[in-house]
Amino acid sequence: MVRKERGFFGKLIVFLLTVLAFIGLAAMGLSIACPYINPKHFVWIAYFGLAFWEIFAFNVLVFILLLLMWSRNVWIAVLALVISIPGIQKSFAFGHTKESAPESMKVMSYNVHYFQHVDKEKNTEDFIAQIVNLVREQSPDVLCCQEFSAFNPRRTRPQCIADFAEIVGMPYVYYNRKSNYGGNVIFSKYPVQKVTEDSGFGQENTYGVMVSVDAGERGLFHVANIHLVSFSLTNAEINAITNSHEIHNSLDTVGVKVIQKLKRAYELRSDEVVRMLEGMPPVDGPVIVCGDFNDTPLSYVYRQMQKAGFTDTFIKAGRGIKPTYGGKLPLLRIDYVWANDEVQPLHFNRNHIKASDHYPVLLEFTLNPSKLKTID
Repeated sequence: MVRKERGFFGKLIVFLLTVLAFIGLAAMGLSIACPYINPKHFVWIAYFGLAFWEIFAFNVLVFILLLLMWSRNVWIAVLALVISIPGIQKSFAFGHTKESAPESMKVMSYNVHYFQHVDKEKNTEDFIAQIVNLVREQSPDVLCCQEFSAFNPRRTRPQCIADFAEIVGMPYVYYNRKSNYGGNVIFSKYPVQKVTEDSGFGQENTYGVMVSVDAGERGLFHVANIHLVSFSLTNAEINAITNSHEIHNSLDTVGVKVIQKLKRAYELRSDEVVRMLEGMPPVDGPVIVCGDFNDTPLSYVYRQMQKAGFTDTFIKAGRGIKPTYGGKLPLLRIDYVWANDEVQPLHFNRNHIKASDHYPVLLEFTLNPSKLKTID
């Protein structure tokens, strides 16, 4: 079959698609390189990591169009898709789940957003009822909440924490009782003990809290509940950058402010994750680190956790993409359950409950048999 000579418009379309293919290739290269570069040194690359799935979709579209045009330049889009493979491996889970075991346990992480319901027609009582039903249904052994505040105006924060613990049947509680309380609370069915005072977590820094959990015959393990600094975008700012009718009119005002907030948050989190890992006590045993990290798998924070020897348990035991941010910014997986090699992930689930602006994540796991009796 002989290919017909393209006319002027055909050549123009191929030229424009080729330019777009090179742009997509460059953007994908920056997105994949993002985890290896500290935002404090070059913050702009972090935006490409944030937009990985959008860049991937852009390259798929360009690939299809070049293919339809029978252009030899389709290799550019193919190269961009090949480069994207490491990002897909960090962002998409292929469902390596295992069967539950009698000795398995569950840990849940949930940013409760100060009990402010995303549905404006519902109040705090509705929010509490949803969470209580969720916890009772899923029956986690350990529940790590972020942004946990007083939900009853007639009760203090410690009283509300105690009330919630009693309602969900998790009598053992730990949270930062110092003035820099950050909303991180750990609820447990089993006795918990604060880590040593000479560690960063022992000093109760704002990025999180950490305890040891004594689950009896099921084993002993450490759990850290983390909340790294957020972008702090308002609803009005999110609406402005996600609404195609408003974005052109708001670039000079809201757009600049949003970029400044993103820049500040990226730089702060790069410091926080380093301090958090340095402040972790030396533990010879199972460790689970969960919470709201406010960063995607294509980020500097994510790679620092991997370099420290932690595994993203969603990739090991989850399925699909499963974004954990429930707001208008799509496909953001920013809540994690990390574990070291002494923890065996069995099943990972994200509950699609509409209450907070985050979705809760749940890991079912077992402990390495050699660590069932002792923990340092």
